[in-house]
Amino acid sequence: MLRSARIAVFAMAAVVLAGMSAAAEDRVQLALKFEAAEEAEYEVTLSGSGGFRSPDGELVPLGVQGGLRVAYRVVEVLPDGTGRLEVTMPTVQVQMNVGPERAQFAYENGRLRWYANGREHVPPDTDLGQLPLLGSPVSVTVAPNGRVVDVTMPQVPALGAAKQAVPGLSVEQMQNLGDPLFPDQPVAVGETWRRSCDLMPLGPSMPISMTTSRTLSSLTQEGAMSLARITGHSEAIFRAAPLTVSPGDSQMTVGLPELRKTVTSTEFFNAAEGRLVRADYEVAISTRGALEVGGEEQDVGFEARFHTTVQAR
Repeated sequence: MLRSARIAVFAMAAVVLAGMSAAAEDRVQLALKFEAAEEAEYEVTLSGSGGFRSPDGELVPLGVQGGLRVAYRVVEVLPDGTGRLEVTMPTVQVQMNVGPERAQFAYENGRLRWYANGREHVPPDTDLGQLPLLGSPVSVTVAPNGRVVDVTMPQVPALGAAKQAVPGLSVEQMQNLGDPLFPDQPVAVGETWRRSCDLMPLGPSMPISMTTSRTLSSLTQEGAMSLARITGHSEAIFRAAPLTVSPGDSQMTVGLPELRKTVTSTEFFNAAEGRLVRADYEVAISTRGALEVGGEEQDVGFEARFHTTVQAR
């Protein structure tokens, strides 16, 4: 009798341990992986529509569609796996309509082309080699968990003009921009990780409150690729004190007490190589505010929905 009981206990323990081992094997560590001098490129397509309420109260429709390529080169890999990247946009093609007006912007092989209502116009007299992303790479530092540690823009006259028009605005370097994509510990299929945080990439006067929720929906082995399907939802609320903008001799105050952005995402991530394969994002943006010019205040607002697809090349 005692021998049978012992056998039963050992059998139950073996089943429990086997289950624990299987669960441990099914867990996967999600993390970006960088190699020095590594280069990669992504194709991005976007489309969306919305509208904004102009200071005179008119509701103006807005539409956008187009695509671009984003390329990066890994300049340095830090001991903790963090990568410092140089990011550029080799090609851009975007079409926009604001009310009845239509415009098209195209950039490729160092050449900028600009169209308005079907007619090509001379582009702005700007040294394209100094434009961030188009001509000059932007330095982006990314941790293995996907958090953007900082973004450093090249020194160009346009940024100086922006700081003069909006005193207190700092755009040369933005730190802690965004939320980590992945948890620090391995996760199992069906597991969800959540996070809430307050970010200040543009300084304490412009905080961003973020909440994110992501789930490892599936994990499949396709040859050497361990493909993780991650679904998520995030909300970001940007708050700012009224800004006084001084373009030329005029002066106006822009008040946007709250800008809200929500993102629903589906991402396919190669866990073996630590690289994004494809992603789809549904983005909704809305804001309400006021514009004061010459002591007269008028309501303004903006609402739009966009779809973006990112595909590794």
